[in-house]
Amino acid sequence: MNISTKLSKAPLYLAIFILATVPLLFGAVHPIVYGSYVVLVLVGLGSWLCFFVPWQQSILTGKAWLLPLVLILFYTAFQSIPLPLSWVEILSPARAYRVQMVNSLAETQQNFISLSDHGLLGLTRVILLFALLVYYLSLKILMQSDNKVFHIIFLIIIFLGVLEALYGLFQFLNPRIGILWLPTRSRAASGTIIYKNQFASFLNMCWPFALAGVTICLTGNTRSSGKRHRRQKLRERLKRMDVMAKRAPLFFLATIIMLLAVLFSLSRGGIISMFLVMLLLNMFLPIARKPKFIFLGLFLFFILGYSSLLGLDTLLTRFNNIGSSGSGRWGVYVASLPMLRDHFLTGIGFGSYSLLSPVYLKGITNLHHFDKAHNEYLQLAIELGVPMALFFFSWLFWVMIMAWKKLLNRIRMSEQHVDSTLVIGSAAFCGLMGFLIHGAIDFGWHLPANLFFATTLAAVLSHSVSETSEKKIKH
Repeated sequence: MNISTKLSKAPLYLAIFILATVPLLFGAVHPIVYGSYVVLVLVGLGSWLCFFVPWQQSILTGKAWLLPLVLILFYTAFQSIPLPLSWVEILSPARAYRVQMVNSLAETQQNFISLSDHGLLGLTRVILLFALLVYYLSLKILMQSDNKVFHIIFLIIIFLGVLEALYGLFQFLNPRIGILWLPTRSRAASGTIIYKNQFASFLNMCWPFALAGVTICLTGNTRSSGKRHRRQKLRERLKRMDVMAKRAPLFFLATIIMLLAVLFSLSRGGIISMFLVMLLLNMFLPIARKPKFIFLGLFLFFILGYSSLLGLDTLLTRFNNIGSSGSGRWGVYVASLPMLRDHFLTGIGFGSYSLLSPVYLKGITNLHHFDKAHNEYLQLAIELGVPMALFFFSWLFWVMIMAWKKLLNRIRMSEQHVDSTLVIGSAAFCGLMGFLIHGAIDFGWHLPANLFFATTLAAVLSHSVSETSEKKIKH
């Protein structure tokens, strides 16, 4: 093996290691854990991008759509940089007023402060986001250089989803199992992730890949045309049945296990997102209408059957209380609006919601500390400021719409051919949509493991819809 081969294998092994291990230790929620992954990405994959990837083959070529994301990263870093107090009085009067009150009461002289209440600590989240960008670019190059990488990522996502789902189901059956070495307080599936809502958000990105595996096995490489001879169609169906007999049941079982774990996470937002993802998959997956109804019937049969064995009454009770929980969430949203109004222009910075919520949400309850708004869009608007948040949401909406159009166009262009890459890309798109939808009522975006997996799905989707996905980049 020559040196160039070794250099090309090392980033692949590193990327696979990151993807395969990041959810296992509480979803990398601890700063030391996700900080270690950030170092691996920036030092390992970052140095590879800078020194070993030829610039003429760089994935940045023709990717002007990344510039808005880079601008947002620069802005969030700017929020954490100390500025003269006179500047902050103009940009964020509420922030300046709080510092002036501290100077008055504590008899201090803080003349340079950041727009972010979290100060320089807000840079830790900025560095994490920059590492995710490097990770995305690395995956793109690796998948374009070797299509096997694309399918390896596909299988790893399914394997980890099944592993977490099985652990979560065992937790539901026996809560004494706990979360790794920590005891659990309630009966709910959460895998190795502390919060069940984040666990459900994670699985909703994984199980569409298993369903894509079922589709690939059942459809094979070609889609039958109504004009073909019946004998030819029969031979193709027999071949597909042979493939299905070997592989499809495994993917089917993996899908069922993950769907059950989402249900018994008892995360109402996760369950609602799960059904919305199902509707999207029904639109994208290249299966005829009759087989779709058959598959849906089988899924419902297995899910309802196993759910009744595990305890369907617990799930129904959880949804019976959705009214009181919804009103509580709505109260948090309304109480957070003054925070948004006071920091409309520049925001409060990443991580600052937890610092200011005791002041703005003190009328909600004295028993709980709300360190998250339970709505990622509202919290981002508060932390970034309305102008930058609208800029980010517009960019995100545009990117997803463009991916939607490209995916549908490529599916229509391959009417007589079922492309496994497009099927997996459809699963990635639907999983990402579920992740984005769930963010409107929970805080799944705050888990570093979920961010790494969402970035992985974005890279898989981008590779699927790319016109150059069949071309190989030589190192």
